[in-house]
This record gives sequence, structure tokens and C-alpha cells, in this order.
Amino acid sequence: MSHRQSIDLSIETASERLRRAGYRVSRQRLAVYAFLCANGSHPTVDDIHAGVKGEFPKMSVATVYKSVESLVDVGLVKPIYLGHAATRFDAPTEEHAHFRCIVCNEIVNVAMDQVPVAKDELDRCEIIGSSVEFYGFCNPCRRQKLGLAPEG
Repeated sequence: MSHRQSIDLSIETASERLRRAGYRVSRQRLAVYAFLCANGSHPTVDDIHAGVKGEFPKMSVATVYKSVESLVDVGLVKPIYLGHAATRFDAPTEEHAHFRCIVCNEIVNVAMDQVPVAKDELDRCEIIGSSVEFYGFCNPCRRQKLGLAPEG
């Protein structure tokens, strides 16, 4: 299956989930989701807005916010909270963790061999997702911190 076919299948799934949750399935909302599916950089709302503006020049940032909120609500998109920095978003295709550089805020997907298992402390809770984050210094920031020359 090609990447484009995978995104098309994801769009069909997104449409069904949004409809079942009572959201209107608009072209703008689906364009926001398609942008997130095709973009691995974990964009902010402003990045998403810039990415879909070519197709929808009159789309406002508020519309992007509402679209992202609905996609998060139905479990298609995960927010990545960065404290004081702008929230970033991810449309994961499979379970994974993230590595975040504490200097430049670069976020990289990290494959996980297995999803963490909830223990007895959570036996009466309804778990709807999980988030695993590693943080530290990416290689370029680590090299700069140590006073080393950038890798060529």
C-alpha cells in the first residue's frame, strides 16, 4: 500500500469517527487531518494553518484550532504538550514514544517494542491512551553544549 493510499484510508476512518461523534465532516477538517498524517514534524496549530492555507486561503487559525480539537477528541490526533511552548500535534499511525530536545524542542518519534502495561493502581480507571516521552539533548545541541564542532 502506498503512502497516499494509507492517507486516503485514514481519511475514510477519520470521516467515520467524526461523524459518529457528532462532528461535521468538512473539507477543511479533513485537510487538517491529511496534513498531520503526511507531516512527521509534529507541527503547531500555526504550522498546520500555514500548511493548509494554500488549499484553503480563507481558513482562519480558529478553524484550525477547532479542527484539531475535534480530531483530538475522537482519538485521531495526540497533543504533545511542551510546557510554555506551543502545543504540537501528532497523527500517529502506530504506538510510539517521543524524544524531545530540551534546547531546540525538536521532537522525534521513537519506536516502542511494546506498549507500557497499566498495573493494579489503574484497575478501576478507563485508559484511553498513553504518552511516553524521553527528553534530553539532540545530537547537534549536545555537541554545541560540549563545545564540539557540528557533525559534517
